[in-house]
Amino acid sequence: MCGMGNTLSQEDISPAELDALWREPPYGLGGTNEHFPGNNIMTQGEEEDGPIGDSGEGEEHESYWKKKEAFLRGSKVSVGEKFSSEIVLRFTGRRRSGDNPDQSLQEALRTRLRVVESNSKDITQLFQDLSARLVSVHAEKDIFVLTFKTVEEIWKFSTYLSLGFVARCLENFLCDQSFWLDTELLRDLEINVTVDEEHLATLYLGLLLQEGSFFAKALFTRSEEDEDNEEQLSFKKNDLLIVRDTGKDDVWEGTMLATGNHGQVPVHAMQPLPYPFYQWFLRKYPGQAGCSPVEKELFESSIVTGSCEAIVDYSPAGPDELQLSQGDRVEIQGLLMRGLSVFIGRHTSTGRSGFVHRAHVKPLNAKPLDRQLVFLTEEEKASLAQVNPYSSEPSDSCLLERLFSSDISSVYRLDRLDEADFMYIRNRPKHDFQGFSSARQSLMSNRSDGTTQNQSSIASPRVSLYHSLNPLPREGERLSFNLEDTFKELDEFQEDPPLFMEENSWEGEKSELSDPTLALLNHEHFQDEFLPLYDLHCSFLWMTFGEKTENELSGHLESVRECAKRLGMHWAHRRACFVLGRLCARKLKFSQARVYYEEALSVGVNGFSDVPLLVALFTNLTAIYLKQRMTDKLPQILEKASALILCLPCHAFMSSDEVELLKLLLRRAVVLGDKLLEARVCYLISSLYLVLKKTEDTLPFFERLQFLSATLSATEGGPIEPLDLNWLLSWLYHRKYMPYLALASLSLDSREDHSLCDAFQRIELFIRNSVRLNPCWKEGTSLLPAQIVVYLQQALAVAEQGDDIKMQRDLCLGLALTYQQYGALDKAVCCAQQAVETGSHINEEDGFEASVLLGWLLVLTGQAERAQSILEPLLTSLQSTDSPTQQGVIHNLLALGLRHRGRVREAGWHLHSALEISRESGNQRNQALALANLGCLALDSGANLLAERFLVRSLCLFLDLWESPTDEEHVQVYLWLGQSYKDRGKSQDIRACYEMGLLIALHARNLHSQMVVAKLLSVLYAEMLLYCQSIVYYEHCVSVSRELKDKRREGEYLEKLSSLYLSLNTEKSSRKSLDYTKQSLRISIDLGKREEESETWLQVGRIYYLIQEDELADMYLQAAVKTALRMNDPHFALSIYEEAGDVYFKGHRNRMASEIFYRDGSLPFARSIKDVHSEFRLLSKLTELLMNQREQEEALQYATLAVQIANQTGK
Repeated sequence: MCGMGNTLSQEDISPAELDALWREPPYGLGGTNEHFPGNNIMTQGEEEDGPIGDSGEGEEHESYWKKKEAFLRGSKVSVGEKFSSEIVLRFTGRRRSGDNPDQSLQEALRTRLRVVESNSKDITQLFQDLSARLVSVHAEKDIFVLTFKTVEEIWKFSTYLSLGFVARCLENFLCDQSFWLDTELLRDLEINVTVDEEHLATLYLGLLLQEGSFFAKALFTRSEEDEDNEEQLSFKKNDLLIVRDTGKDDVWEGTMLATGNHGQVPVHAMQPLPYPFYQWFLRKYPGQAGCSPVEKELFESSIVTGSCEAIVDYSPAGPDELQLSQGDRVEIQGLLMRGLSVFIGRHTSTGRSGFVHRAHVKPLNAKPLDRQLVFLTEEEKASLAQVNPYSSEPSDSCLLERLFSSDISSVYRLDRLDEADFMYIRNRPKHDFQGFSSARQSLMSNRSDGTTQNQSSIASPRVSLYHSLNPLPREGERLSFNLEDTFKELDEFQEDPPLFMEENSWEGEKSELSDPTLALLNHEHFQDEFLPLYDLHCSFLWMTFGEKTENELSGHLESVRECAKRLGMHWAHRRACFVLGRLCARKLKFSQARVYYEEALSVGVNGFSDVPLLVALFTNLTAIYLKQRMTDKLPQILEKASALILCLPCHAFMSSDEVELLKLLLRRAVVLGDKLLEARVCYLISSLYLVLKKTEDTLPFFERLQFLSATLSATEGGPIEPLDLNWLLSWLYHRKYMPYLALASLSLDSREDHSLCDAFQRIELFIRNSVRLNPCWKEGTSLLPAQIVVYLQQALAVAEQGDDIKMQRDLCLGLALTYQQYGALDKAVCCAQQAVETGSHINEEDGFEASVLLGWLLVLTGQAERAQSILEPLLTSLQSTDSPTQQGVIHNLLALGLRHRGRVREAGWHLHSALEISRESGNQRNQALALANLGCLALDSGANLLAERFLVRSLCLFLDLWESPTDEEHVQVYLWLGQSYKDRGKSQDIRACYEMGLLIALHARNLHSQMVVAKLLSVLYAEMLLYCQSIVYYEHCVSVSRELKDKRREGEYLEKLSSLYLSLNTEKSSRKSLDYTKQSLRISIDLGKREEESETWLQVGRIYYLIQEDELADMYLQAAVKTALRMNDPHFALSIYEEAGDVYFKGHRNRMASEIFYRDGSLPFARSIKDVHSEFRLLSKLTELLMNQREQEEALQYATLAVQIANQTGK
């Protein structure tokens, strides 16, 4: 895949550099310089995570905010310095093999941009996807001018820029289709984009000020002793606050994010929080962070594993904490995170697990996470890589059949008589693009015993994200959170519950001890069947007691709780309280649920014997404390709940309300500036939203996670492999209907552990979003996007690592057909050859189609002899089989190859054999094609009458096939018949044939066929001097060219129309000719064709002279000359100068205006290149011109020079 870099200010921008941009922006509040200070431009590292110190003495901070009003009026940092609300995005193309930009690639991109610039809707949509507003496009300068209206837009655009999406979107948008077909070129070329980083930060600051309130960071410490009055707020350096404008120049209103304290703050002490993501998140999810900076930090790394040593004696405050004596060794269970005051440890002496306060221990054998992981464990990274957003797996064979259905082995192929005339009429596959969802089948069902996607058996207490049930709904599926539907779905996938209840098994006190529910819930340790009891939906209850109402179930569980409490069955007591709390929370009875949860935690058991239950209790109770704002109880449980969620790998979510706790932890990470904590929280929030099917909410956190992963990978040093979430992002963008971003992120997916199923899902996702950008493909009127070649090659590389030979062959065939559609026949031959070689390892029937396709491609490439060597053995092998149609196909292809070799008699015999086989089998289409090929053979041999007989019989058969997909073949036969009539001078019959062909093409909505036939009709009517009819058909050609977005052909047809209108020789027609010529001129400029541009300028000048507007004529003629001079081609400049002079010289007005073109232009060029013939001709024209003006003396000088040249040349 062609890579690309994103750059800021002439250098490649990486996520780490953009991280530095937001971390230390160029709008520091110390405004000593008029411009942004050079030592403060987004390059300094963020403050160390250690103790936060006070600012130095004498440090002055000039109030930037005093200038805010002037800033909003349009000034930069300093008053009077203007700044633009627009920003320039520049793109450059370069080769990896060289250091300098590639001029040929740059010109190709520039030309492409000029072409698409005329359709502003496409470019506008592209930048809307990129969260930017397009102001203007300047193709000659290789720039886009953009602007932003909100902080959120800048945040998203800068994220897309750093993740490579902007450059990749431009690559997909600007690169021609042929670019994707050249593998070597694809690997070597890349597109870079650049913006001005300082100006981007300036725009960000301006938008923050316009919004009135924002989050800011304290630049220095302000203690209570420094306060002049009680309204002043004390803060420390790097504290985060939300700041609001009070209308005063030097004092604003501030609220501490960590503590919620409120008061006045001096504006010169505040710096806007640099990351736009933080501004968005803190504004959308307001709340406190519930933390304060640690004075002394013993652990150097943010996330560590290993062991530590107790530095104090500690008596636990609860049964779930470890008792410590100084010097005790504690093994870290999972992770220890510096952003949390508690972690989970195991006492090495007693073997007991419990909560440990980080302040009570010091590192002993602590080590950071592996540098390849940074903030995820190996299990978490593996499970995240396996997340499959599809709710079902598509069948690879089904997908290939839909995309590349070929009838090469059953339908005859039509010959091609004239390559120039019929290059647009080809056999194109008809794409019946049904919804992929309805056509999907399981890939594994074809190769295994039908393993289902969702496994009901759970091997471990914790389930990775990969095992979550249907993380994302299918496209078009309405999200439903109805509990009855949810549990109905769960019933389909879960095994029968281990517990079977009798109708009256829980009635009466005598049955208490034998109650199976009581016995089951009283297991001391975790059991696999308990996990559904703790999951998001508490599905265990509904599978077990599905026939009972909620009230009946609550009553039964209440009796179980009372009985367990009375009998001292502590685990049953704890679990019954937990389930009762879940039921109350479902009814929104949060206070009652809180009482049950608190009672469950108070039961005296070793909670770490059932870790999932402990996690579920703490997270659910913390969620209720947050919901009810119980600030007195929250600190006691918050840290432990946070440790259970963040520190234990592969967290299994127990409550949808966990997201509130995670948001609080993300605010804490912002306050502490802990990027690793932030990344881990983003990972968990994203995972939870995926499980809850809230795809819209998960996207910002996945984007931030991808950004942080790349940033941390670059800043940590060493060979760190960033987390690649592009596959998930591409699906999320697809769900949000952002096709440009979906394709960009999909192409950036760098994972190397793809399965074949993954590869086909990538192809499906690519096709879905390509259809959104090119809806005409959905109707089957356009080719597949050439970029599909990239994904087919990736799938082939994966298939070649396995032993599925048939799949390898099918992929090679798909590649061959794609290359054939785009005219890359040499590449198509190579792929077909590979398909034949691969198919040789399986049975002959499977390899037949590949061999036939290879033979057909060899015929198309003029390798008829080689095609014959492949096809004749196939024909021989079919003699002993009952496959007449396939024999006919081979006979037909052999005939086409023999005609190209001039062996007409043998070709006729094979075509006759093919015709007889099709008649015997009753295949009307193949009969029509065989007759058409016989007509083509006769026409090529000069036997026109015989050709017409074959072609007419073929057309009669095609008329019976009107509704079948034969329109291109039908049109082709009419054109051949018309050509035969033309050779015999039957003009009326020619018109009838061509017009019938056009009607068929119009009925089939085949734009390519319409263009070919309309062009032939235009030429025919022009030869018959019926210019008005010719104009009608050329105008249709122009219309079709615009639908196909073929600028080159549109320009050609506009020139033809201009000539035709000019030939009508009326003032109105001349004006119309002028209009078409100007349109053609614009296209020549867009395509960068200087020679055609100069000639078109010249033609406009001629027309203005004809309609007697001499001033405009002179202006356009001068423009033609200037364009020619820029080409540095003296021969071309000479011709343009002379033709410009001829406009006046051959006219009847102002003939002397030609003198300057001849004397000062053409003549010097003719002498410089020693073109004596042109020099003689120009001297003769000047002599005649001056004689007519009665300037005999000067005319004599030119005449003398002309005679001298004639004597030298002997003429």
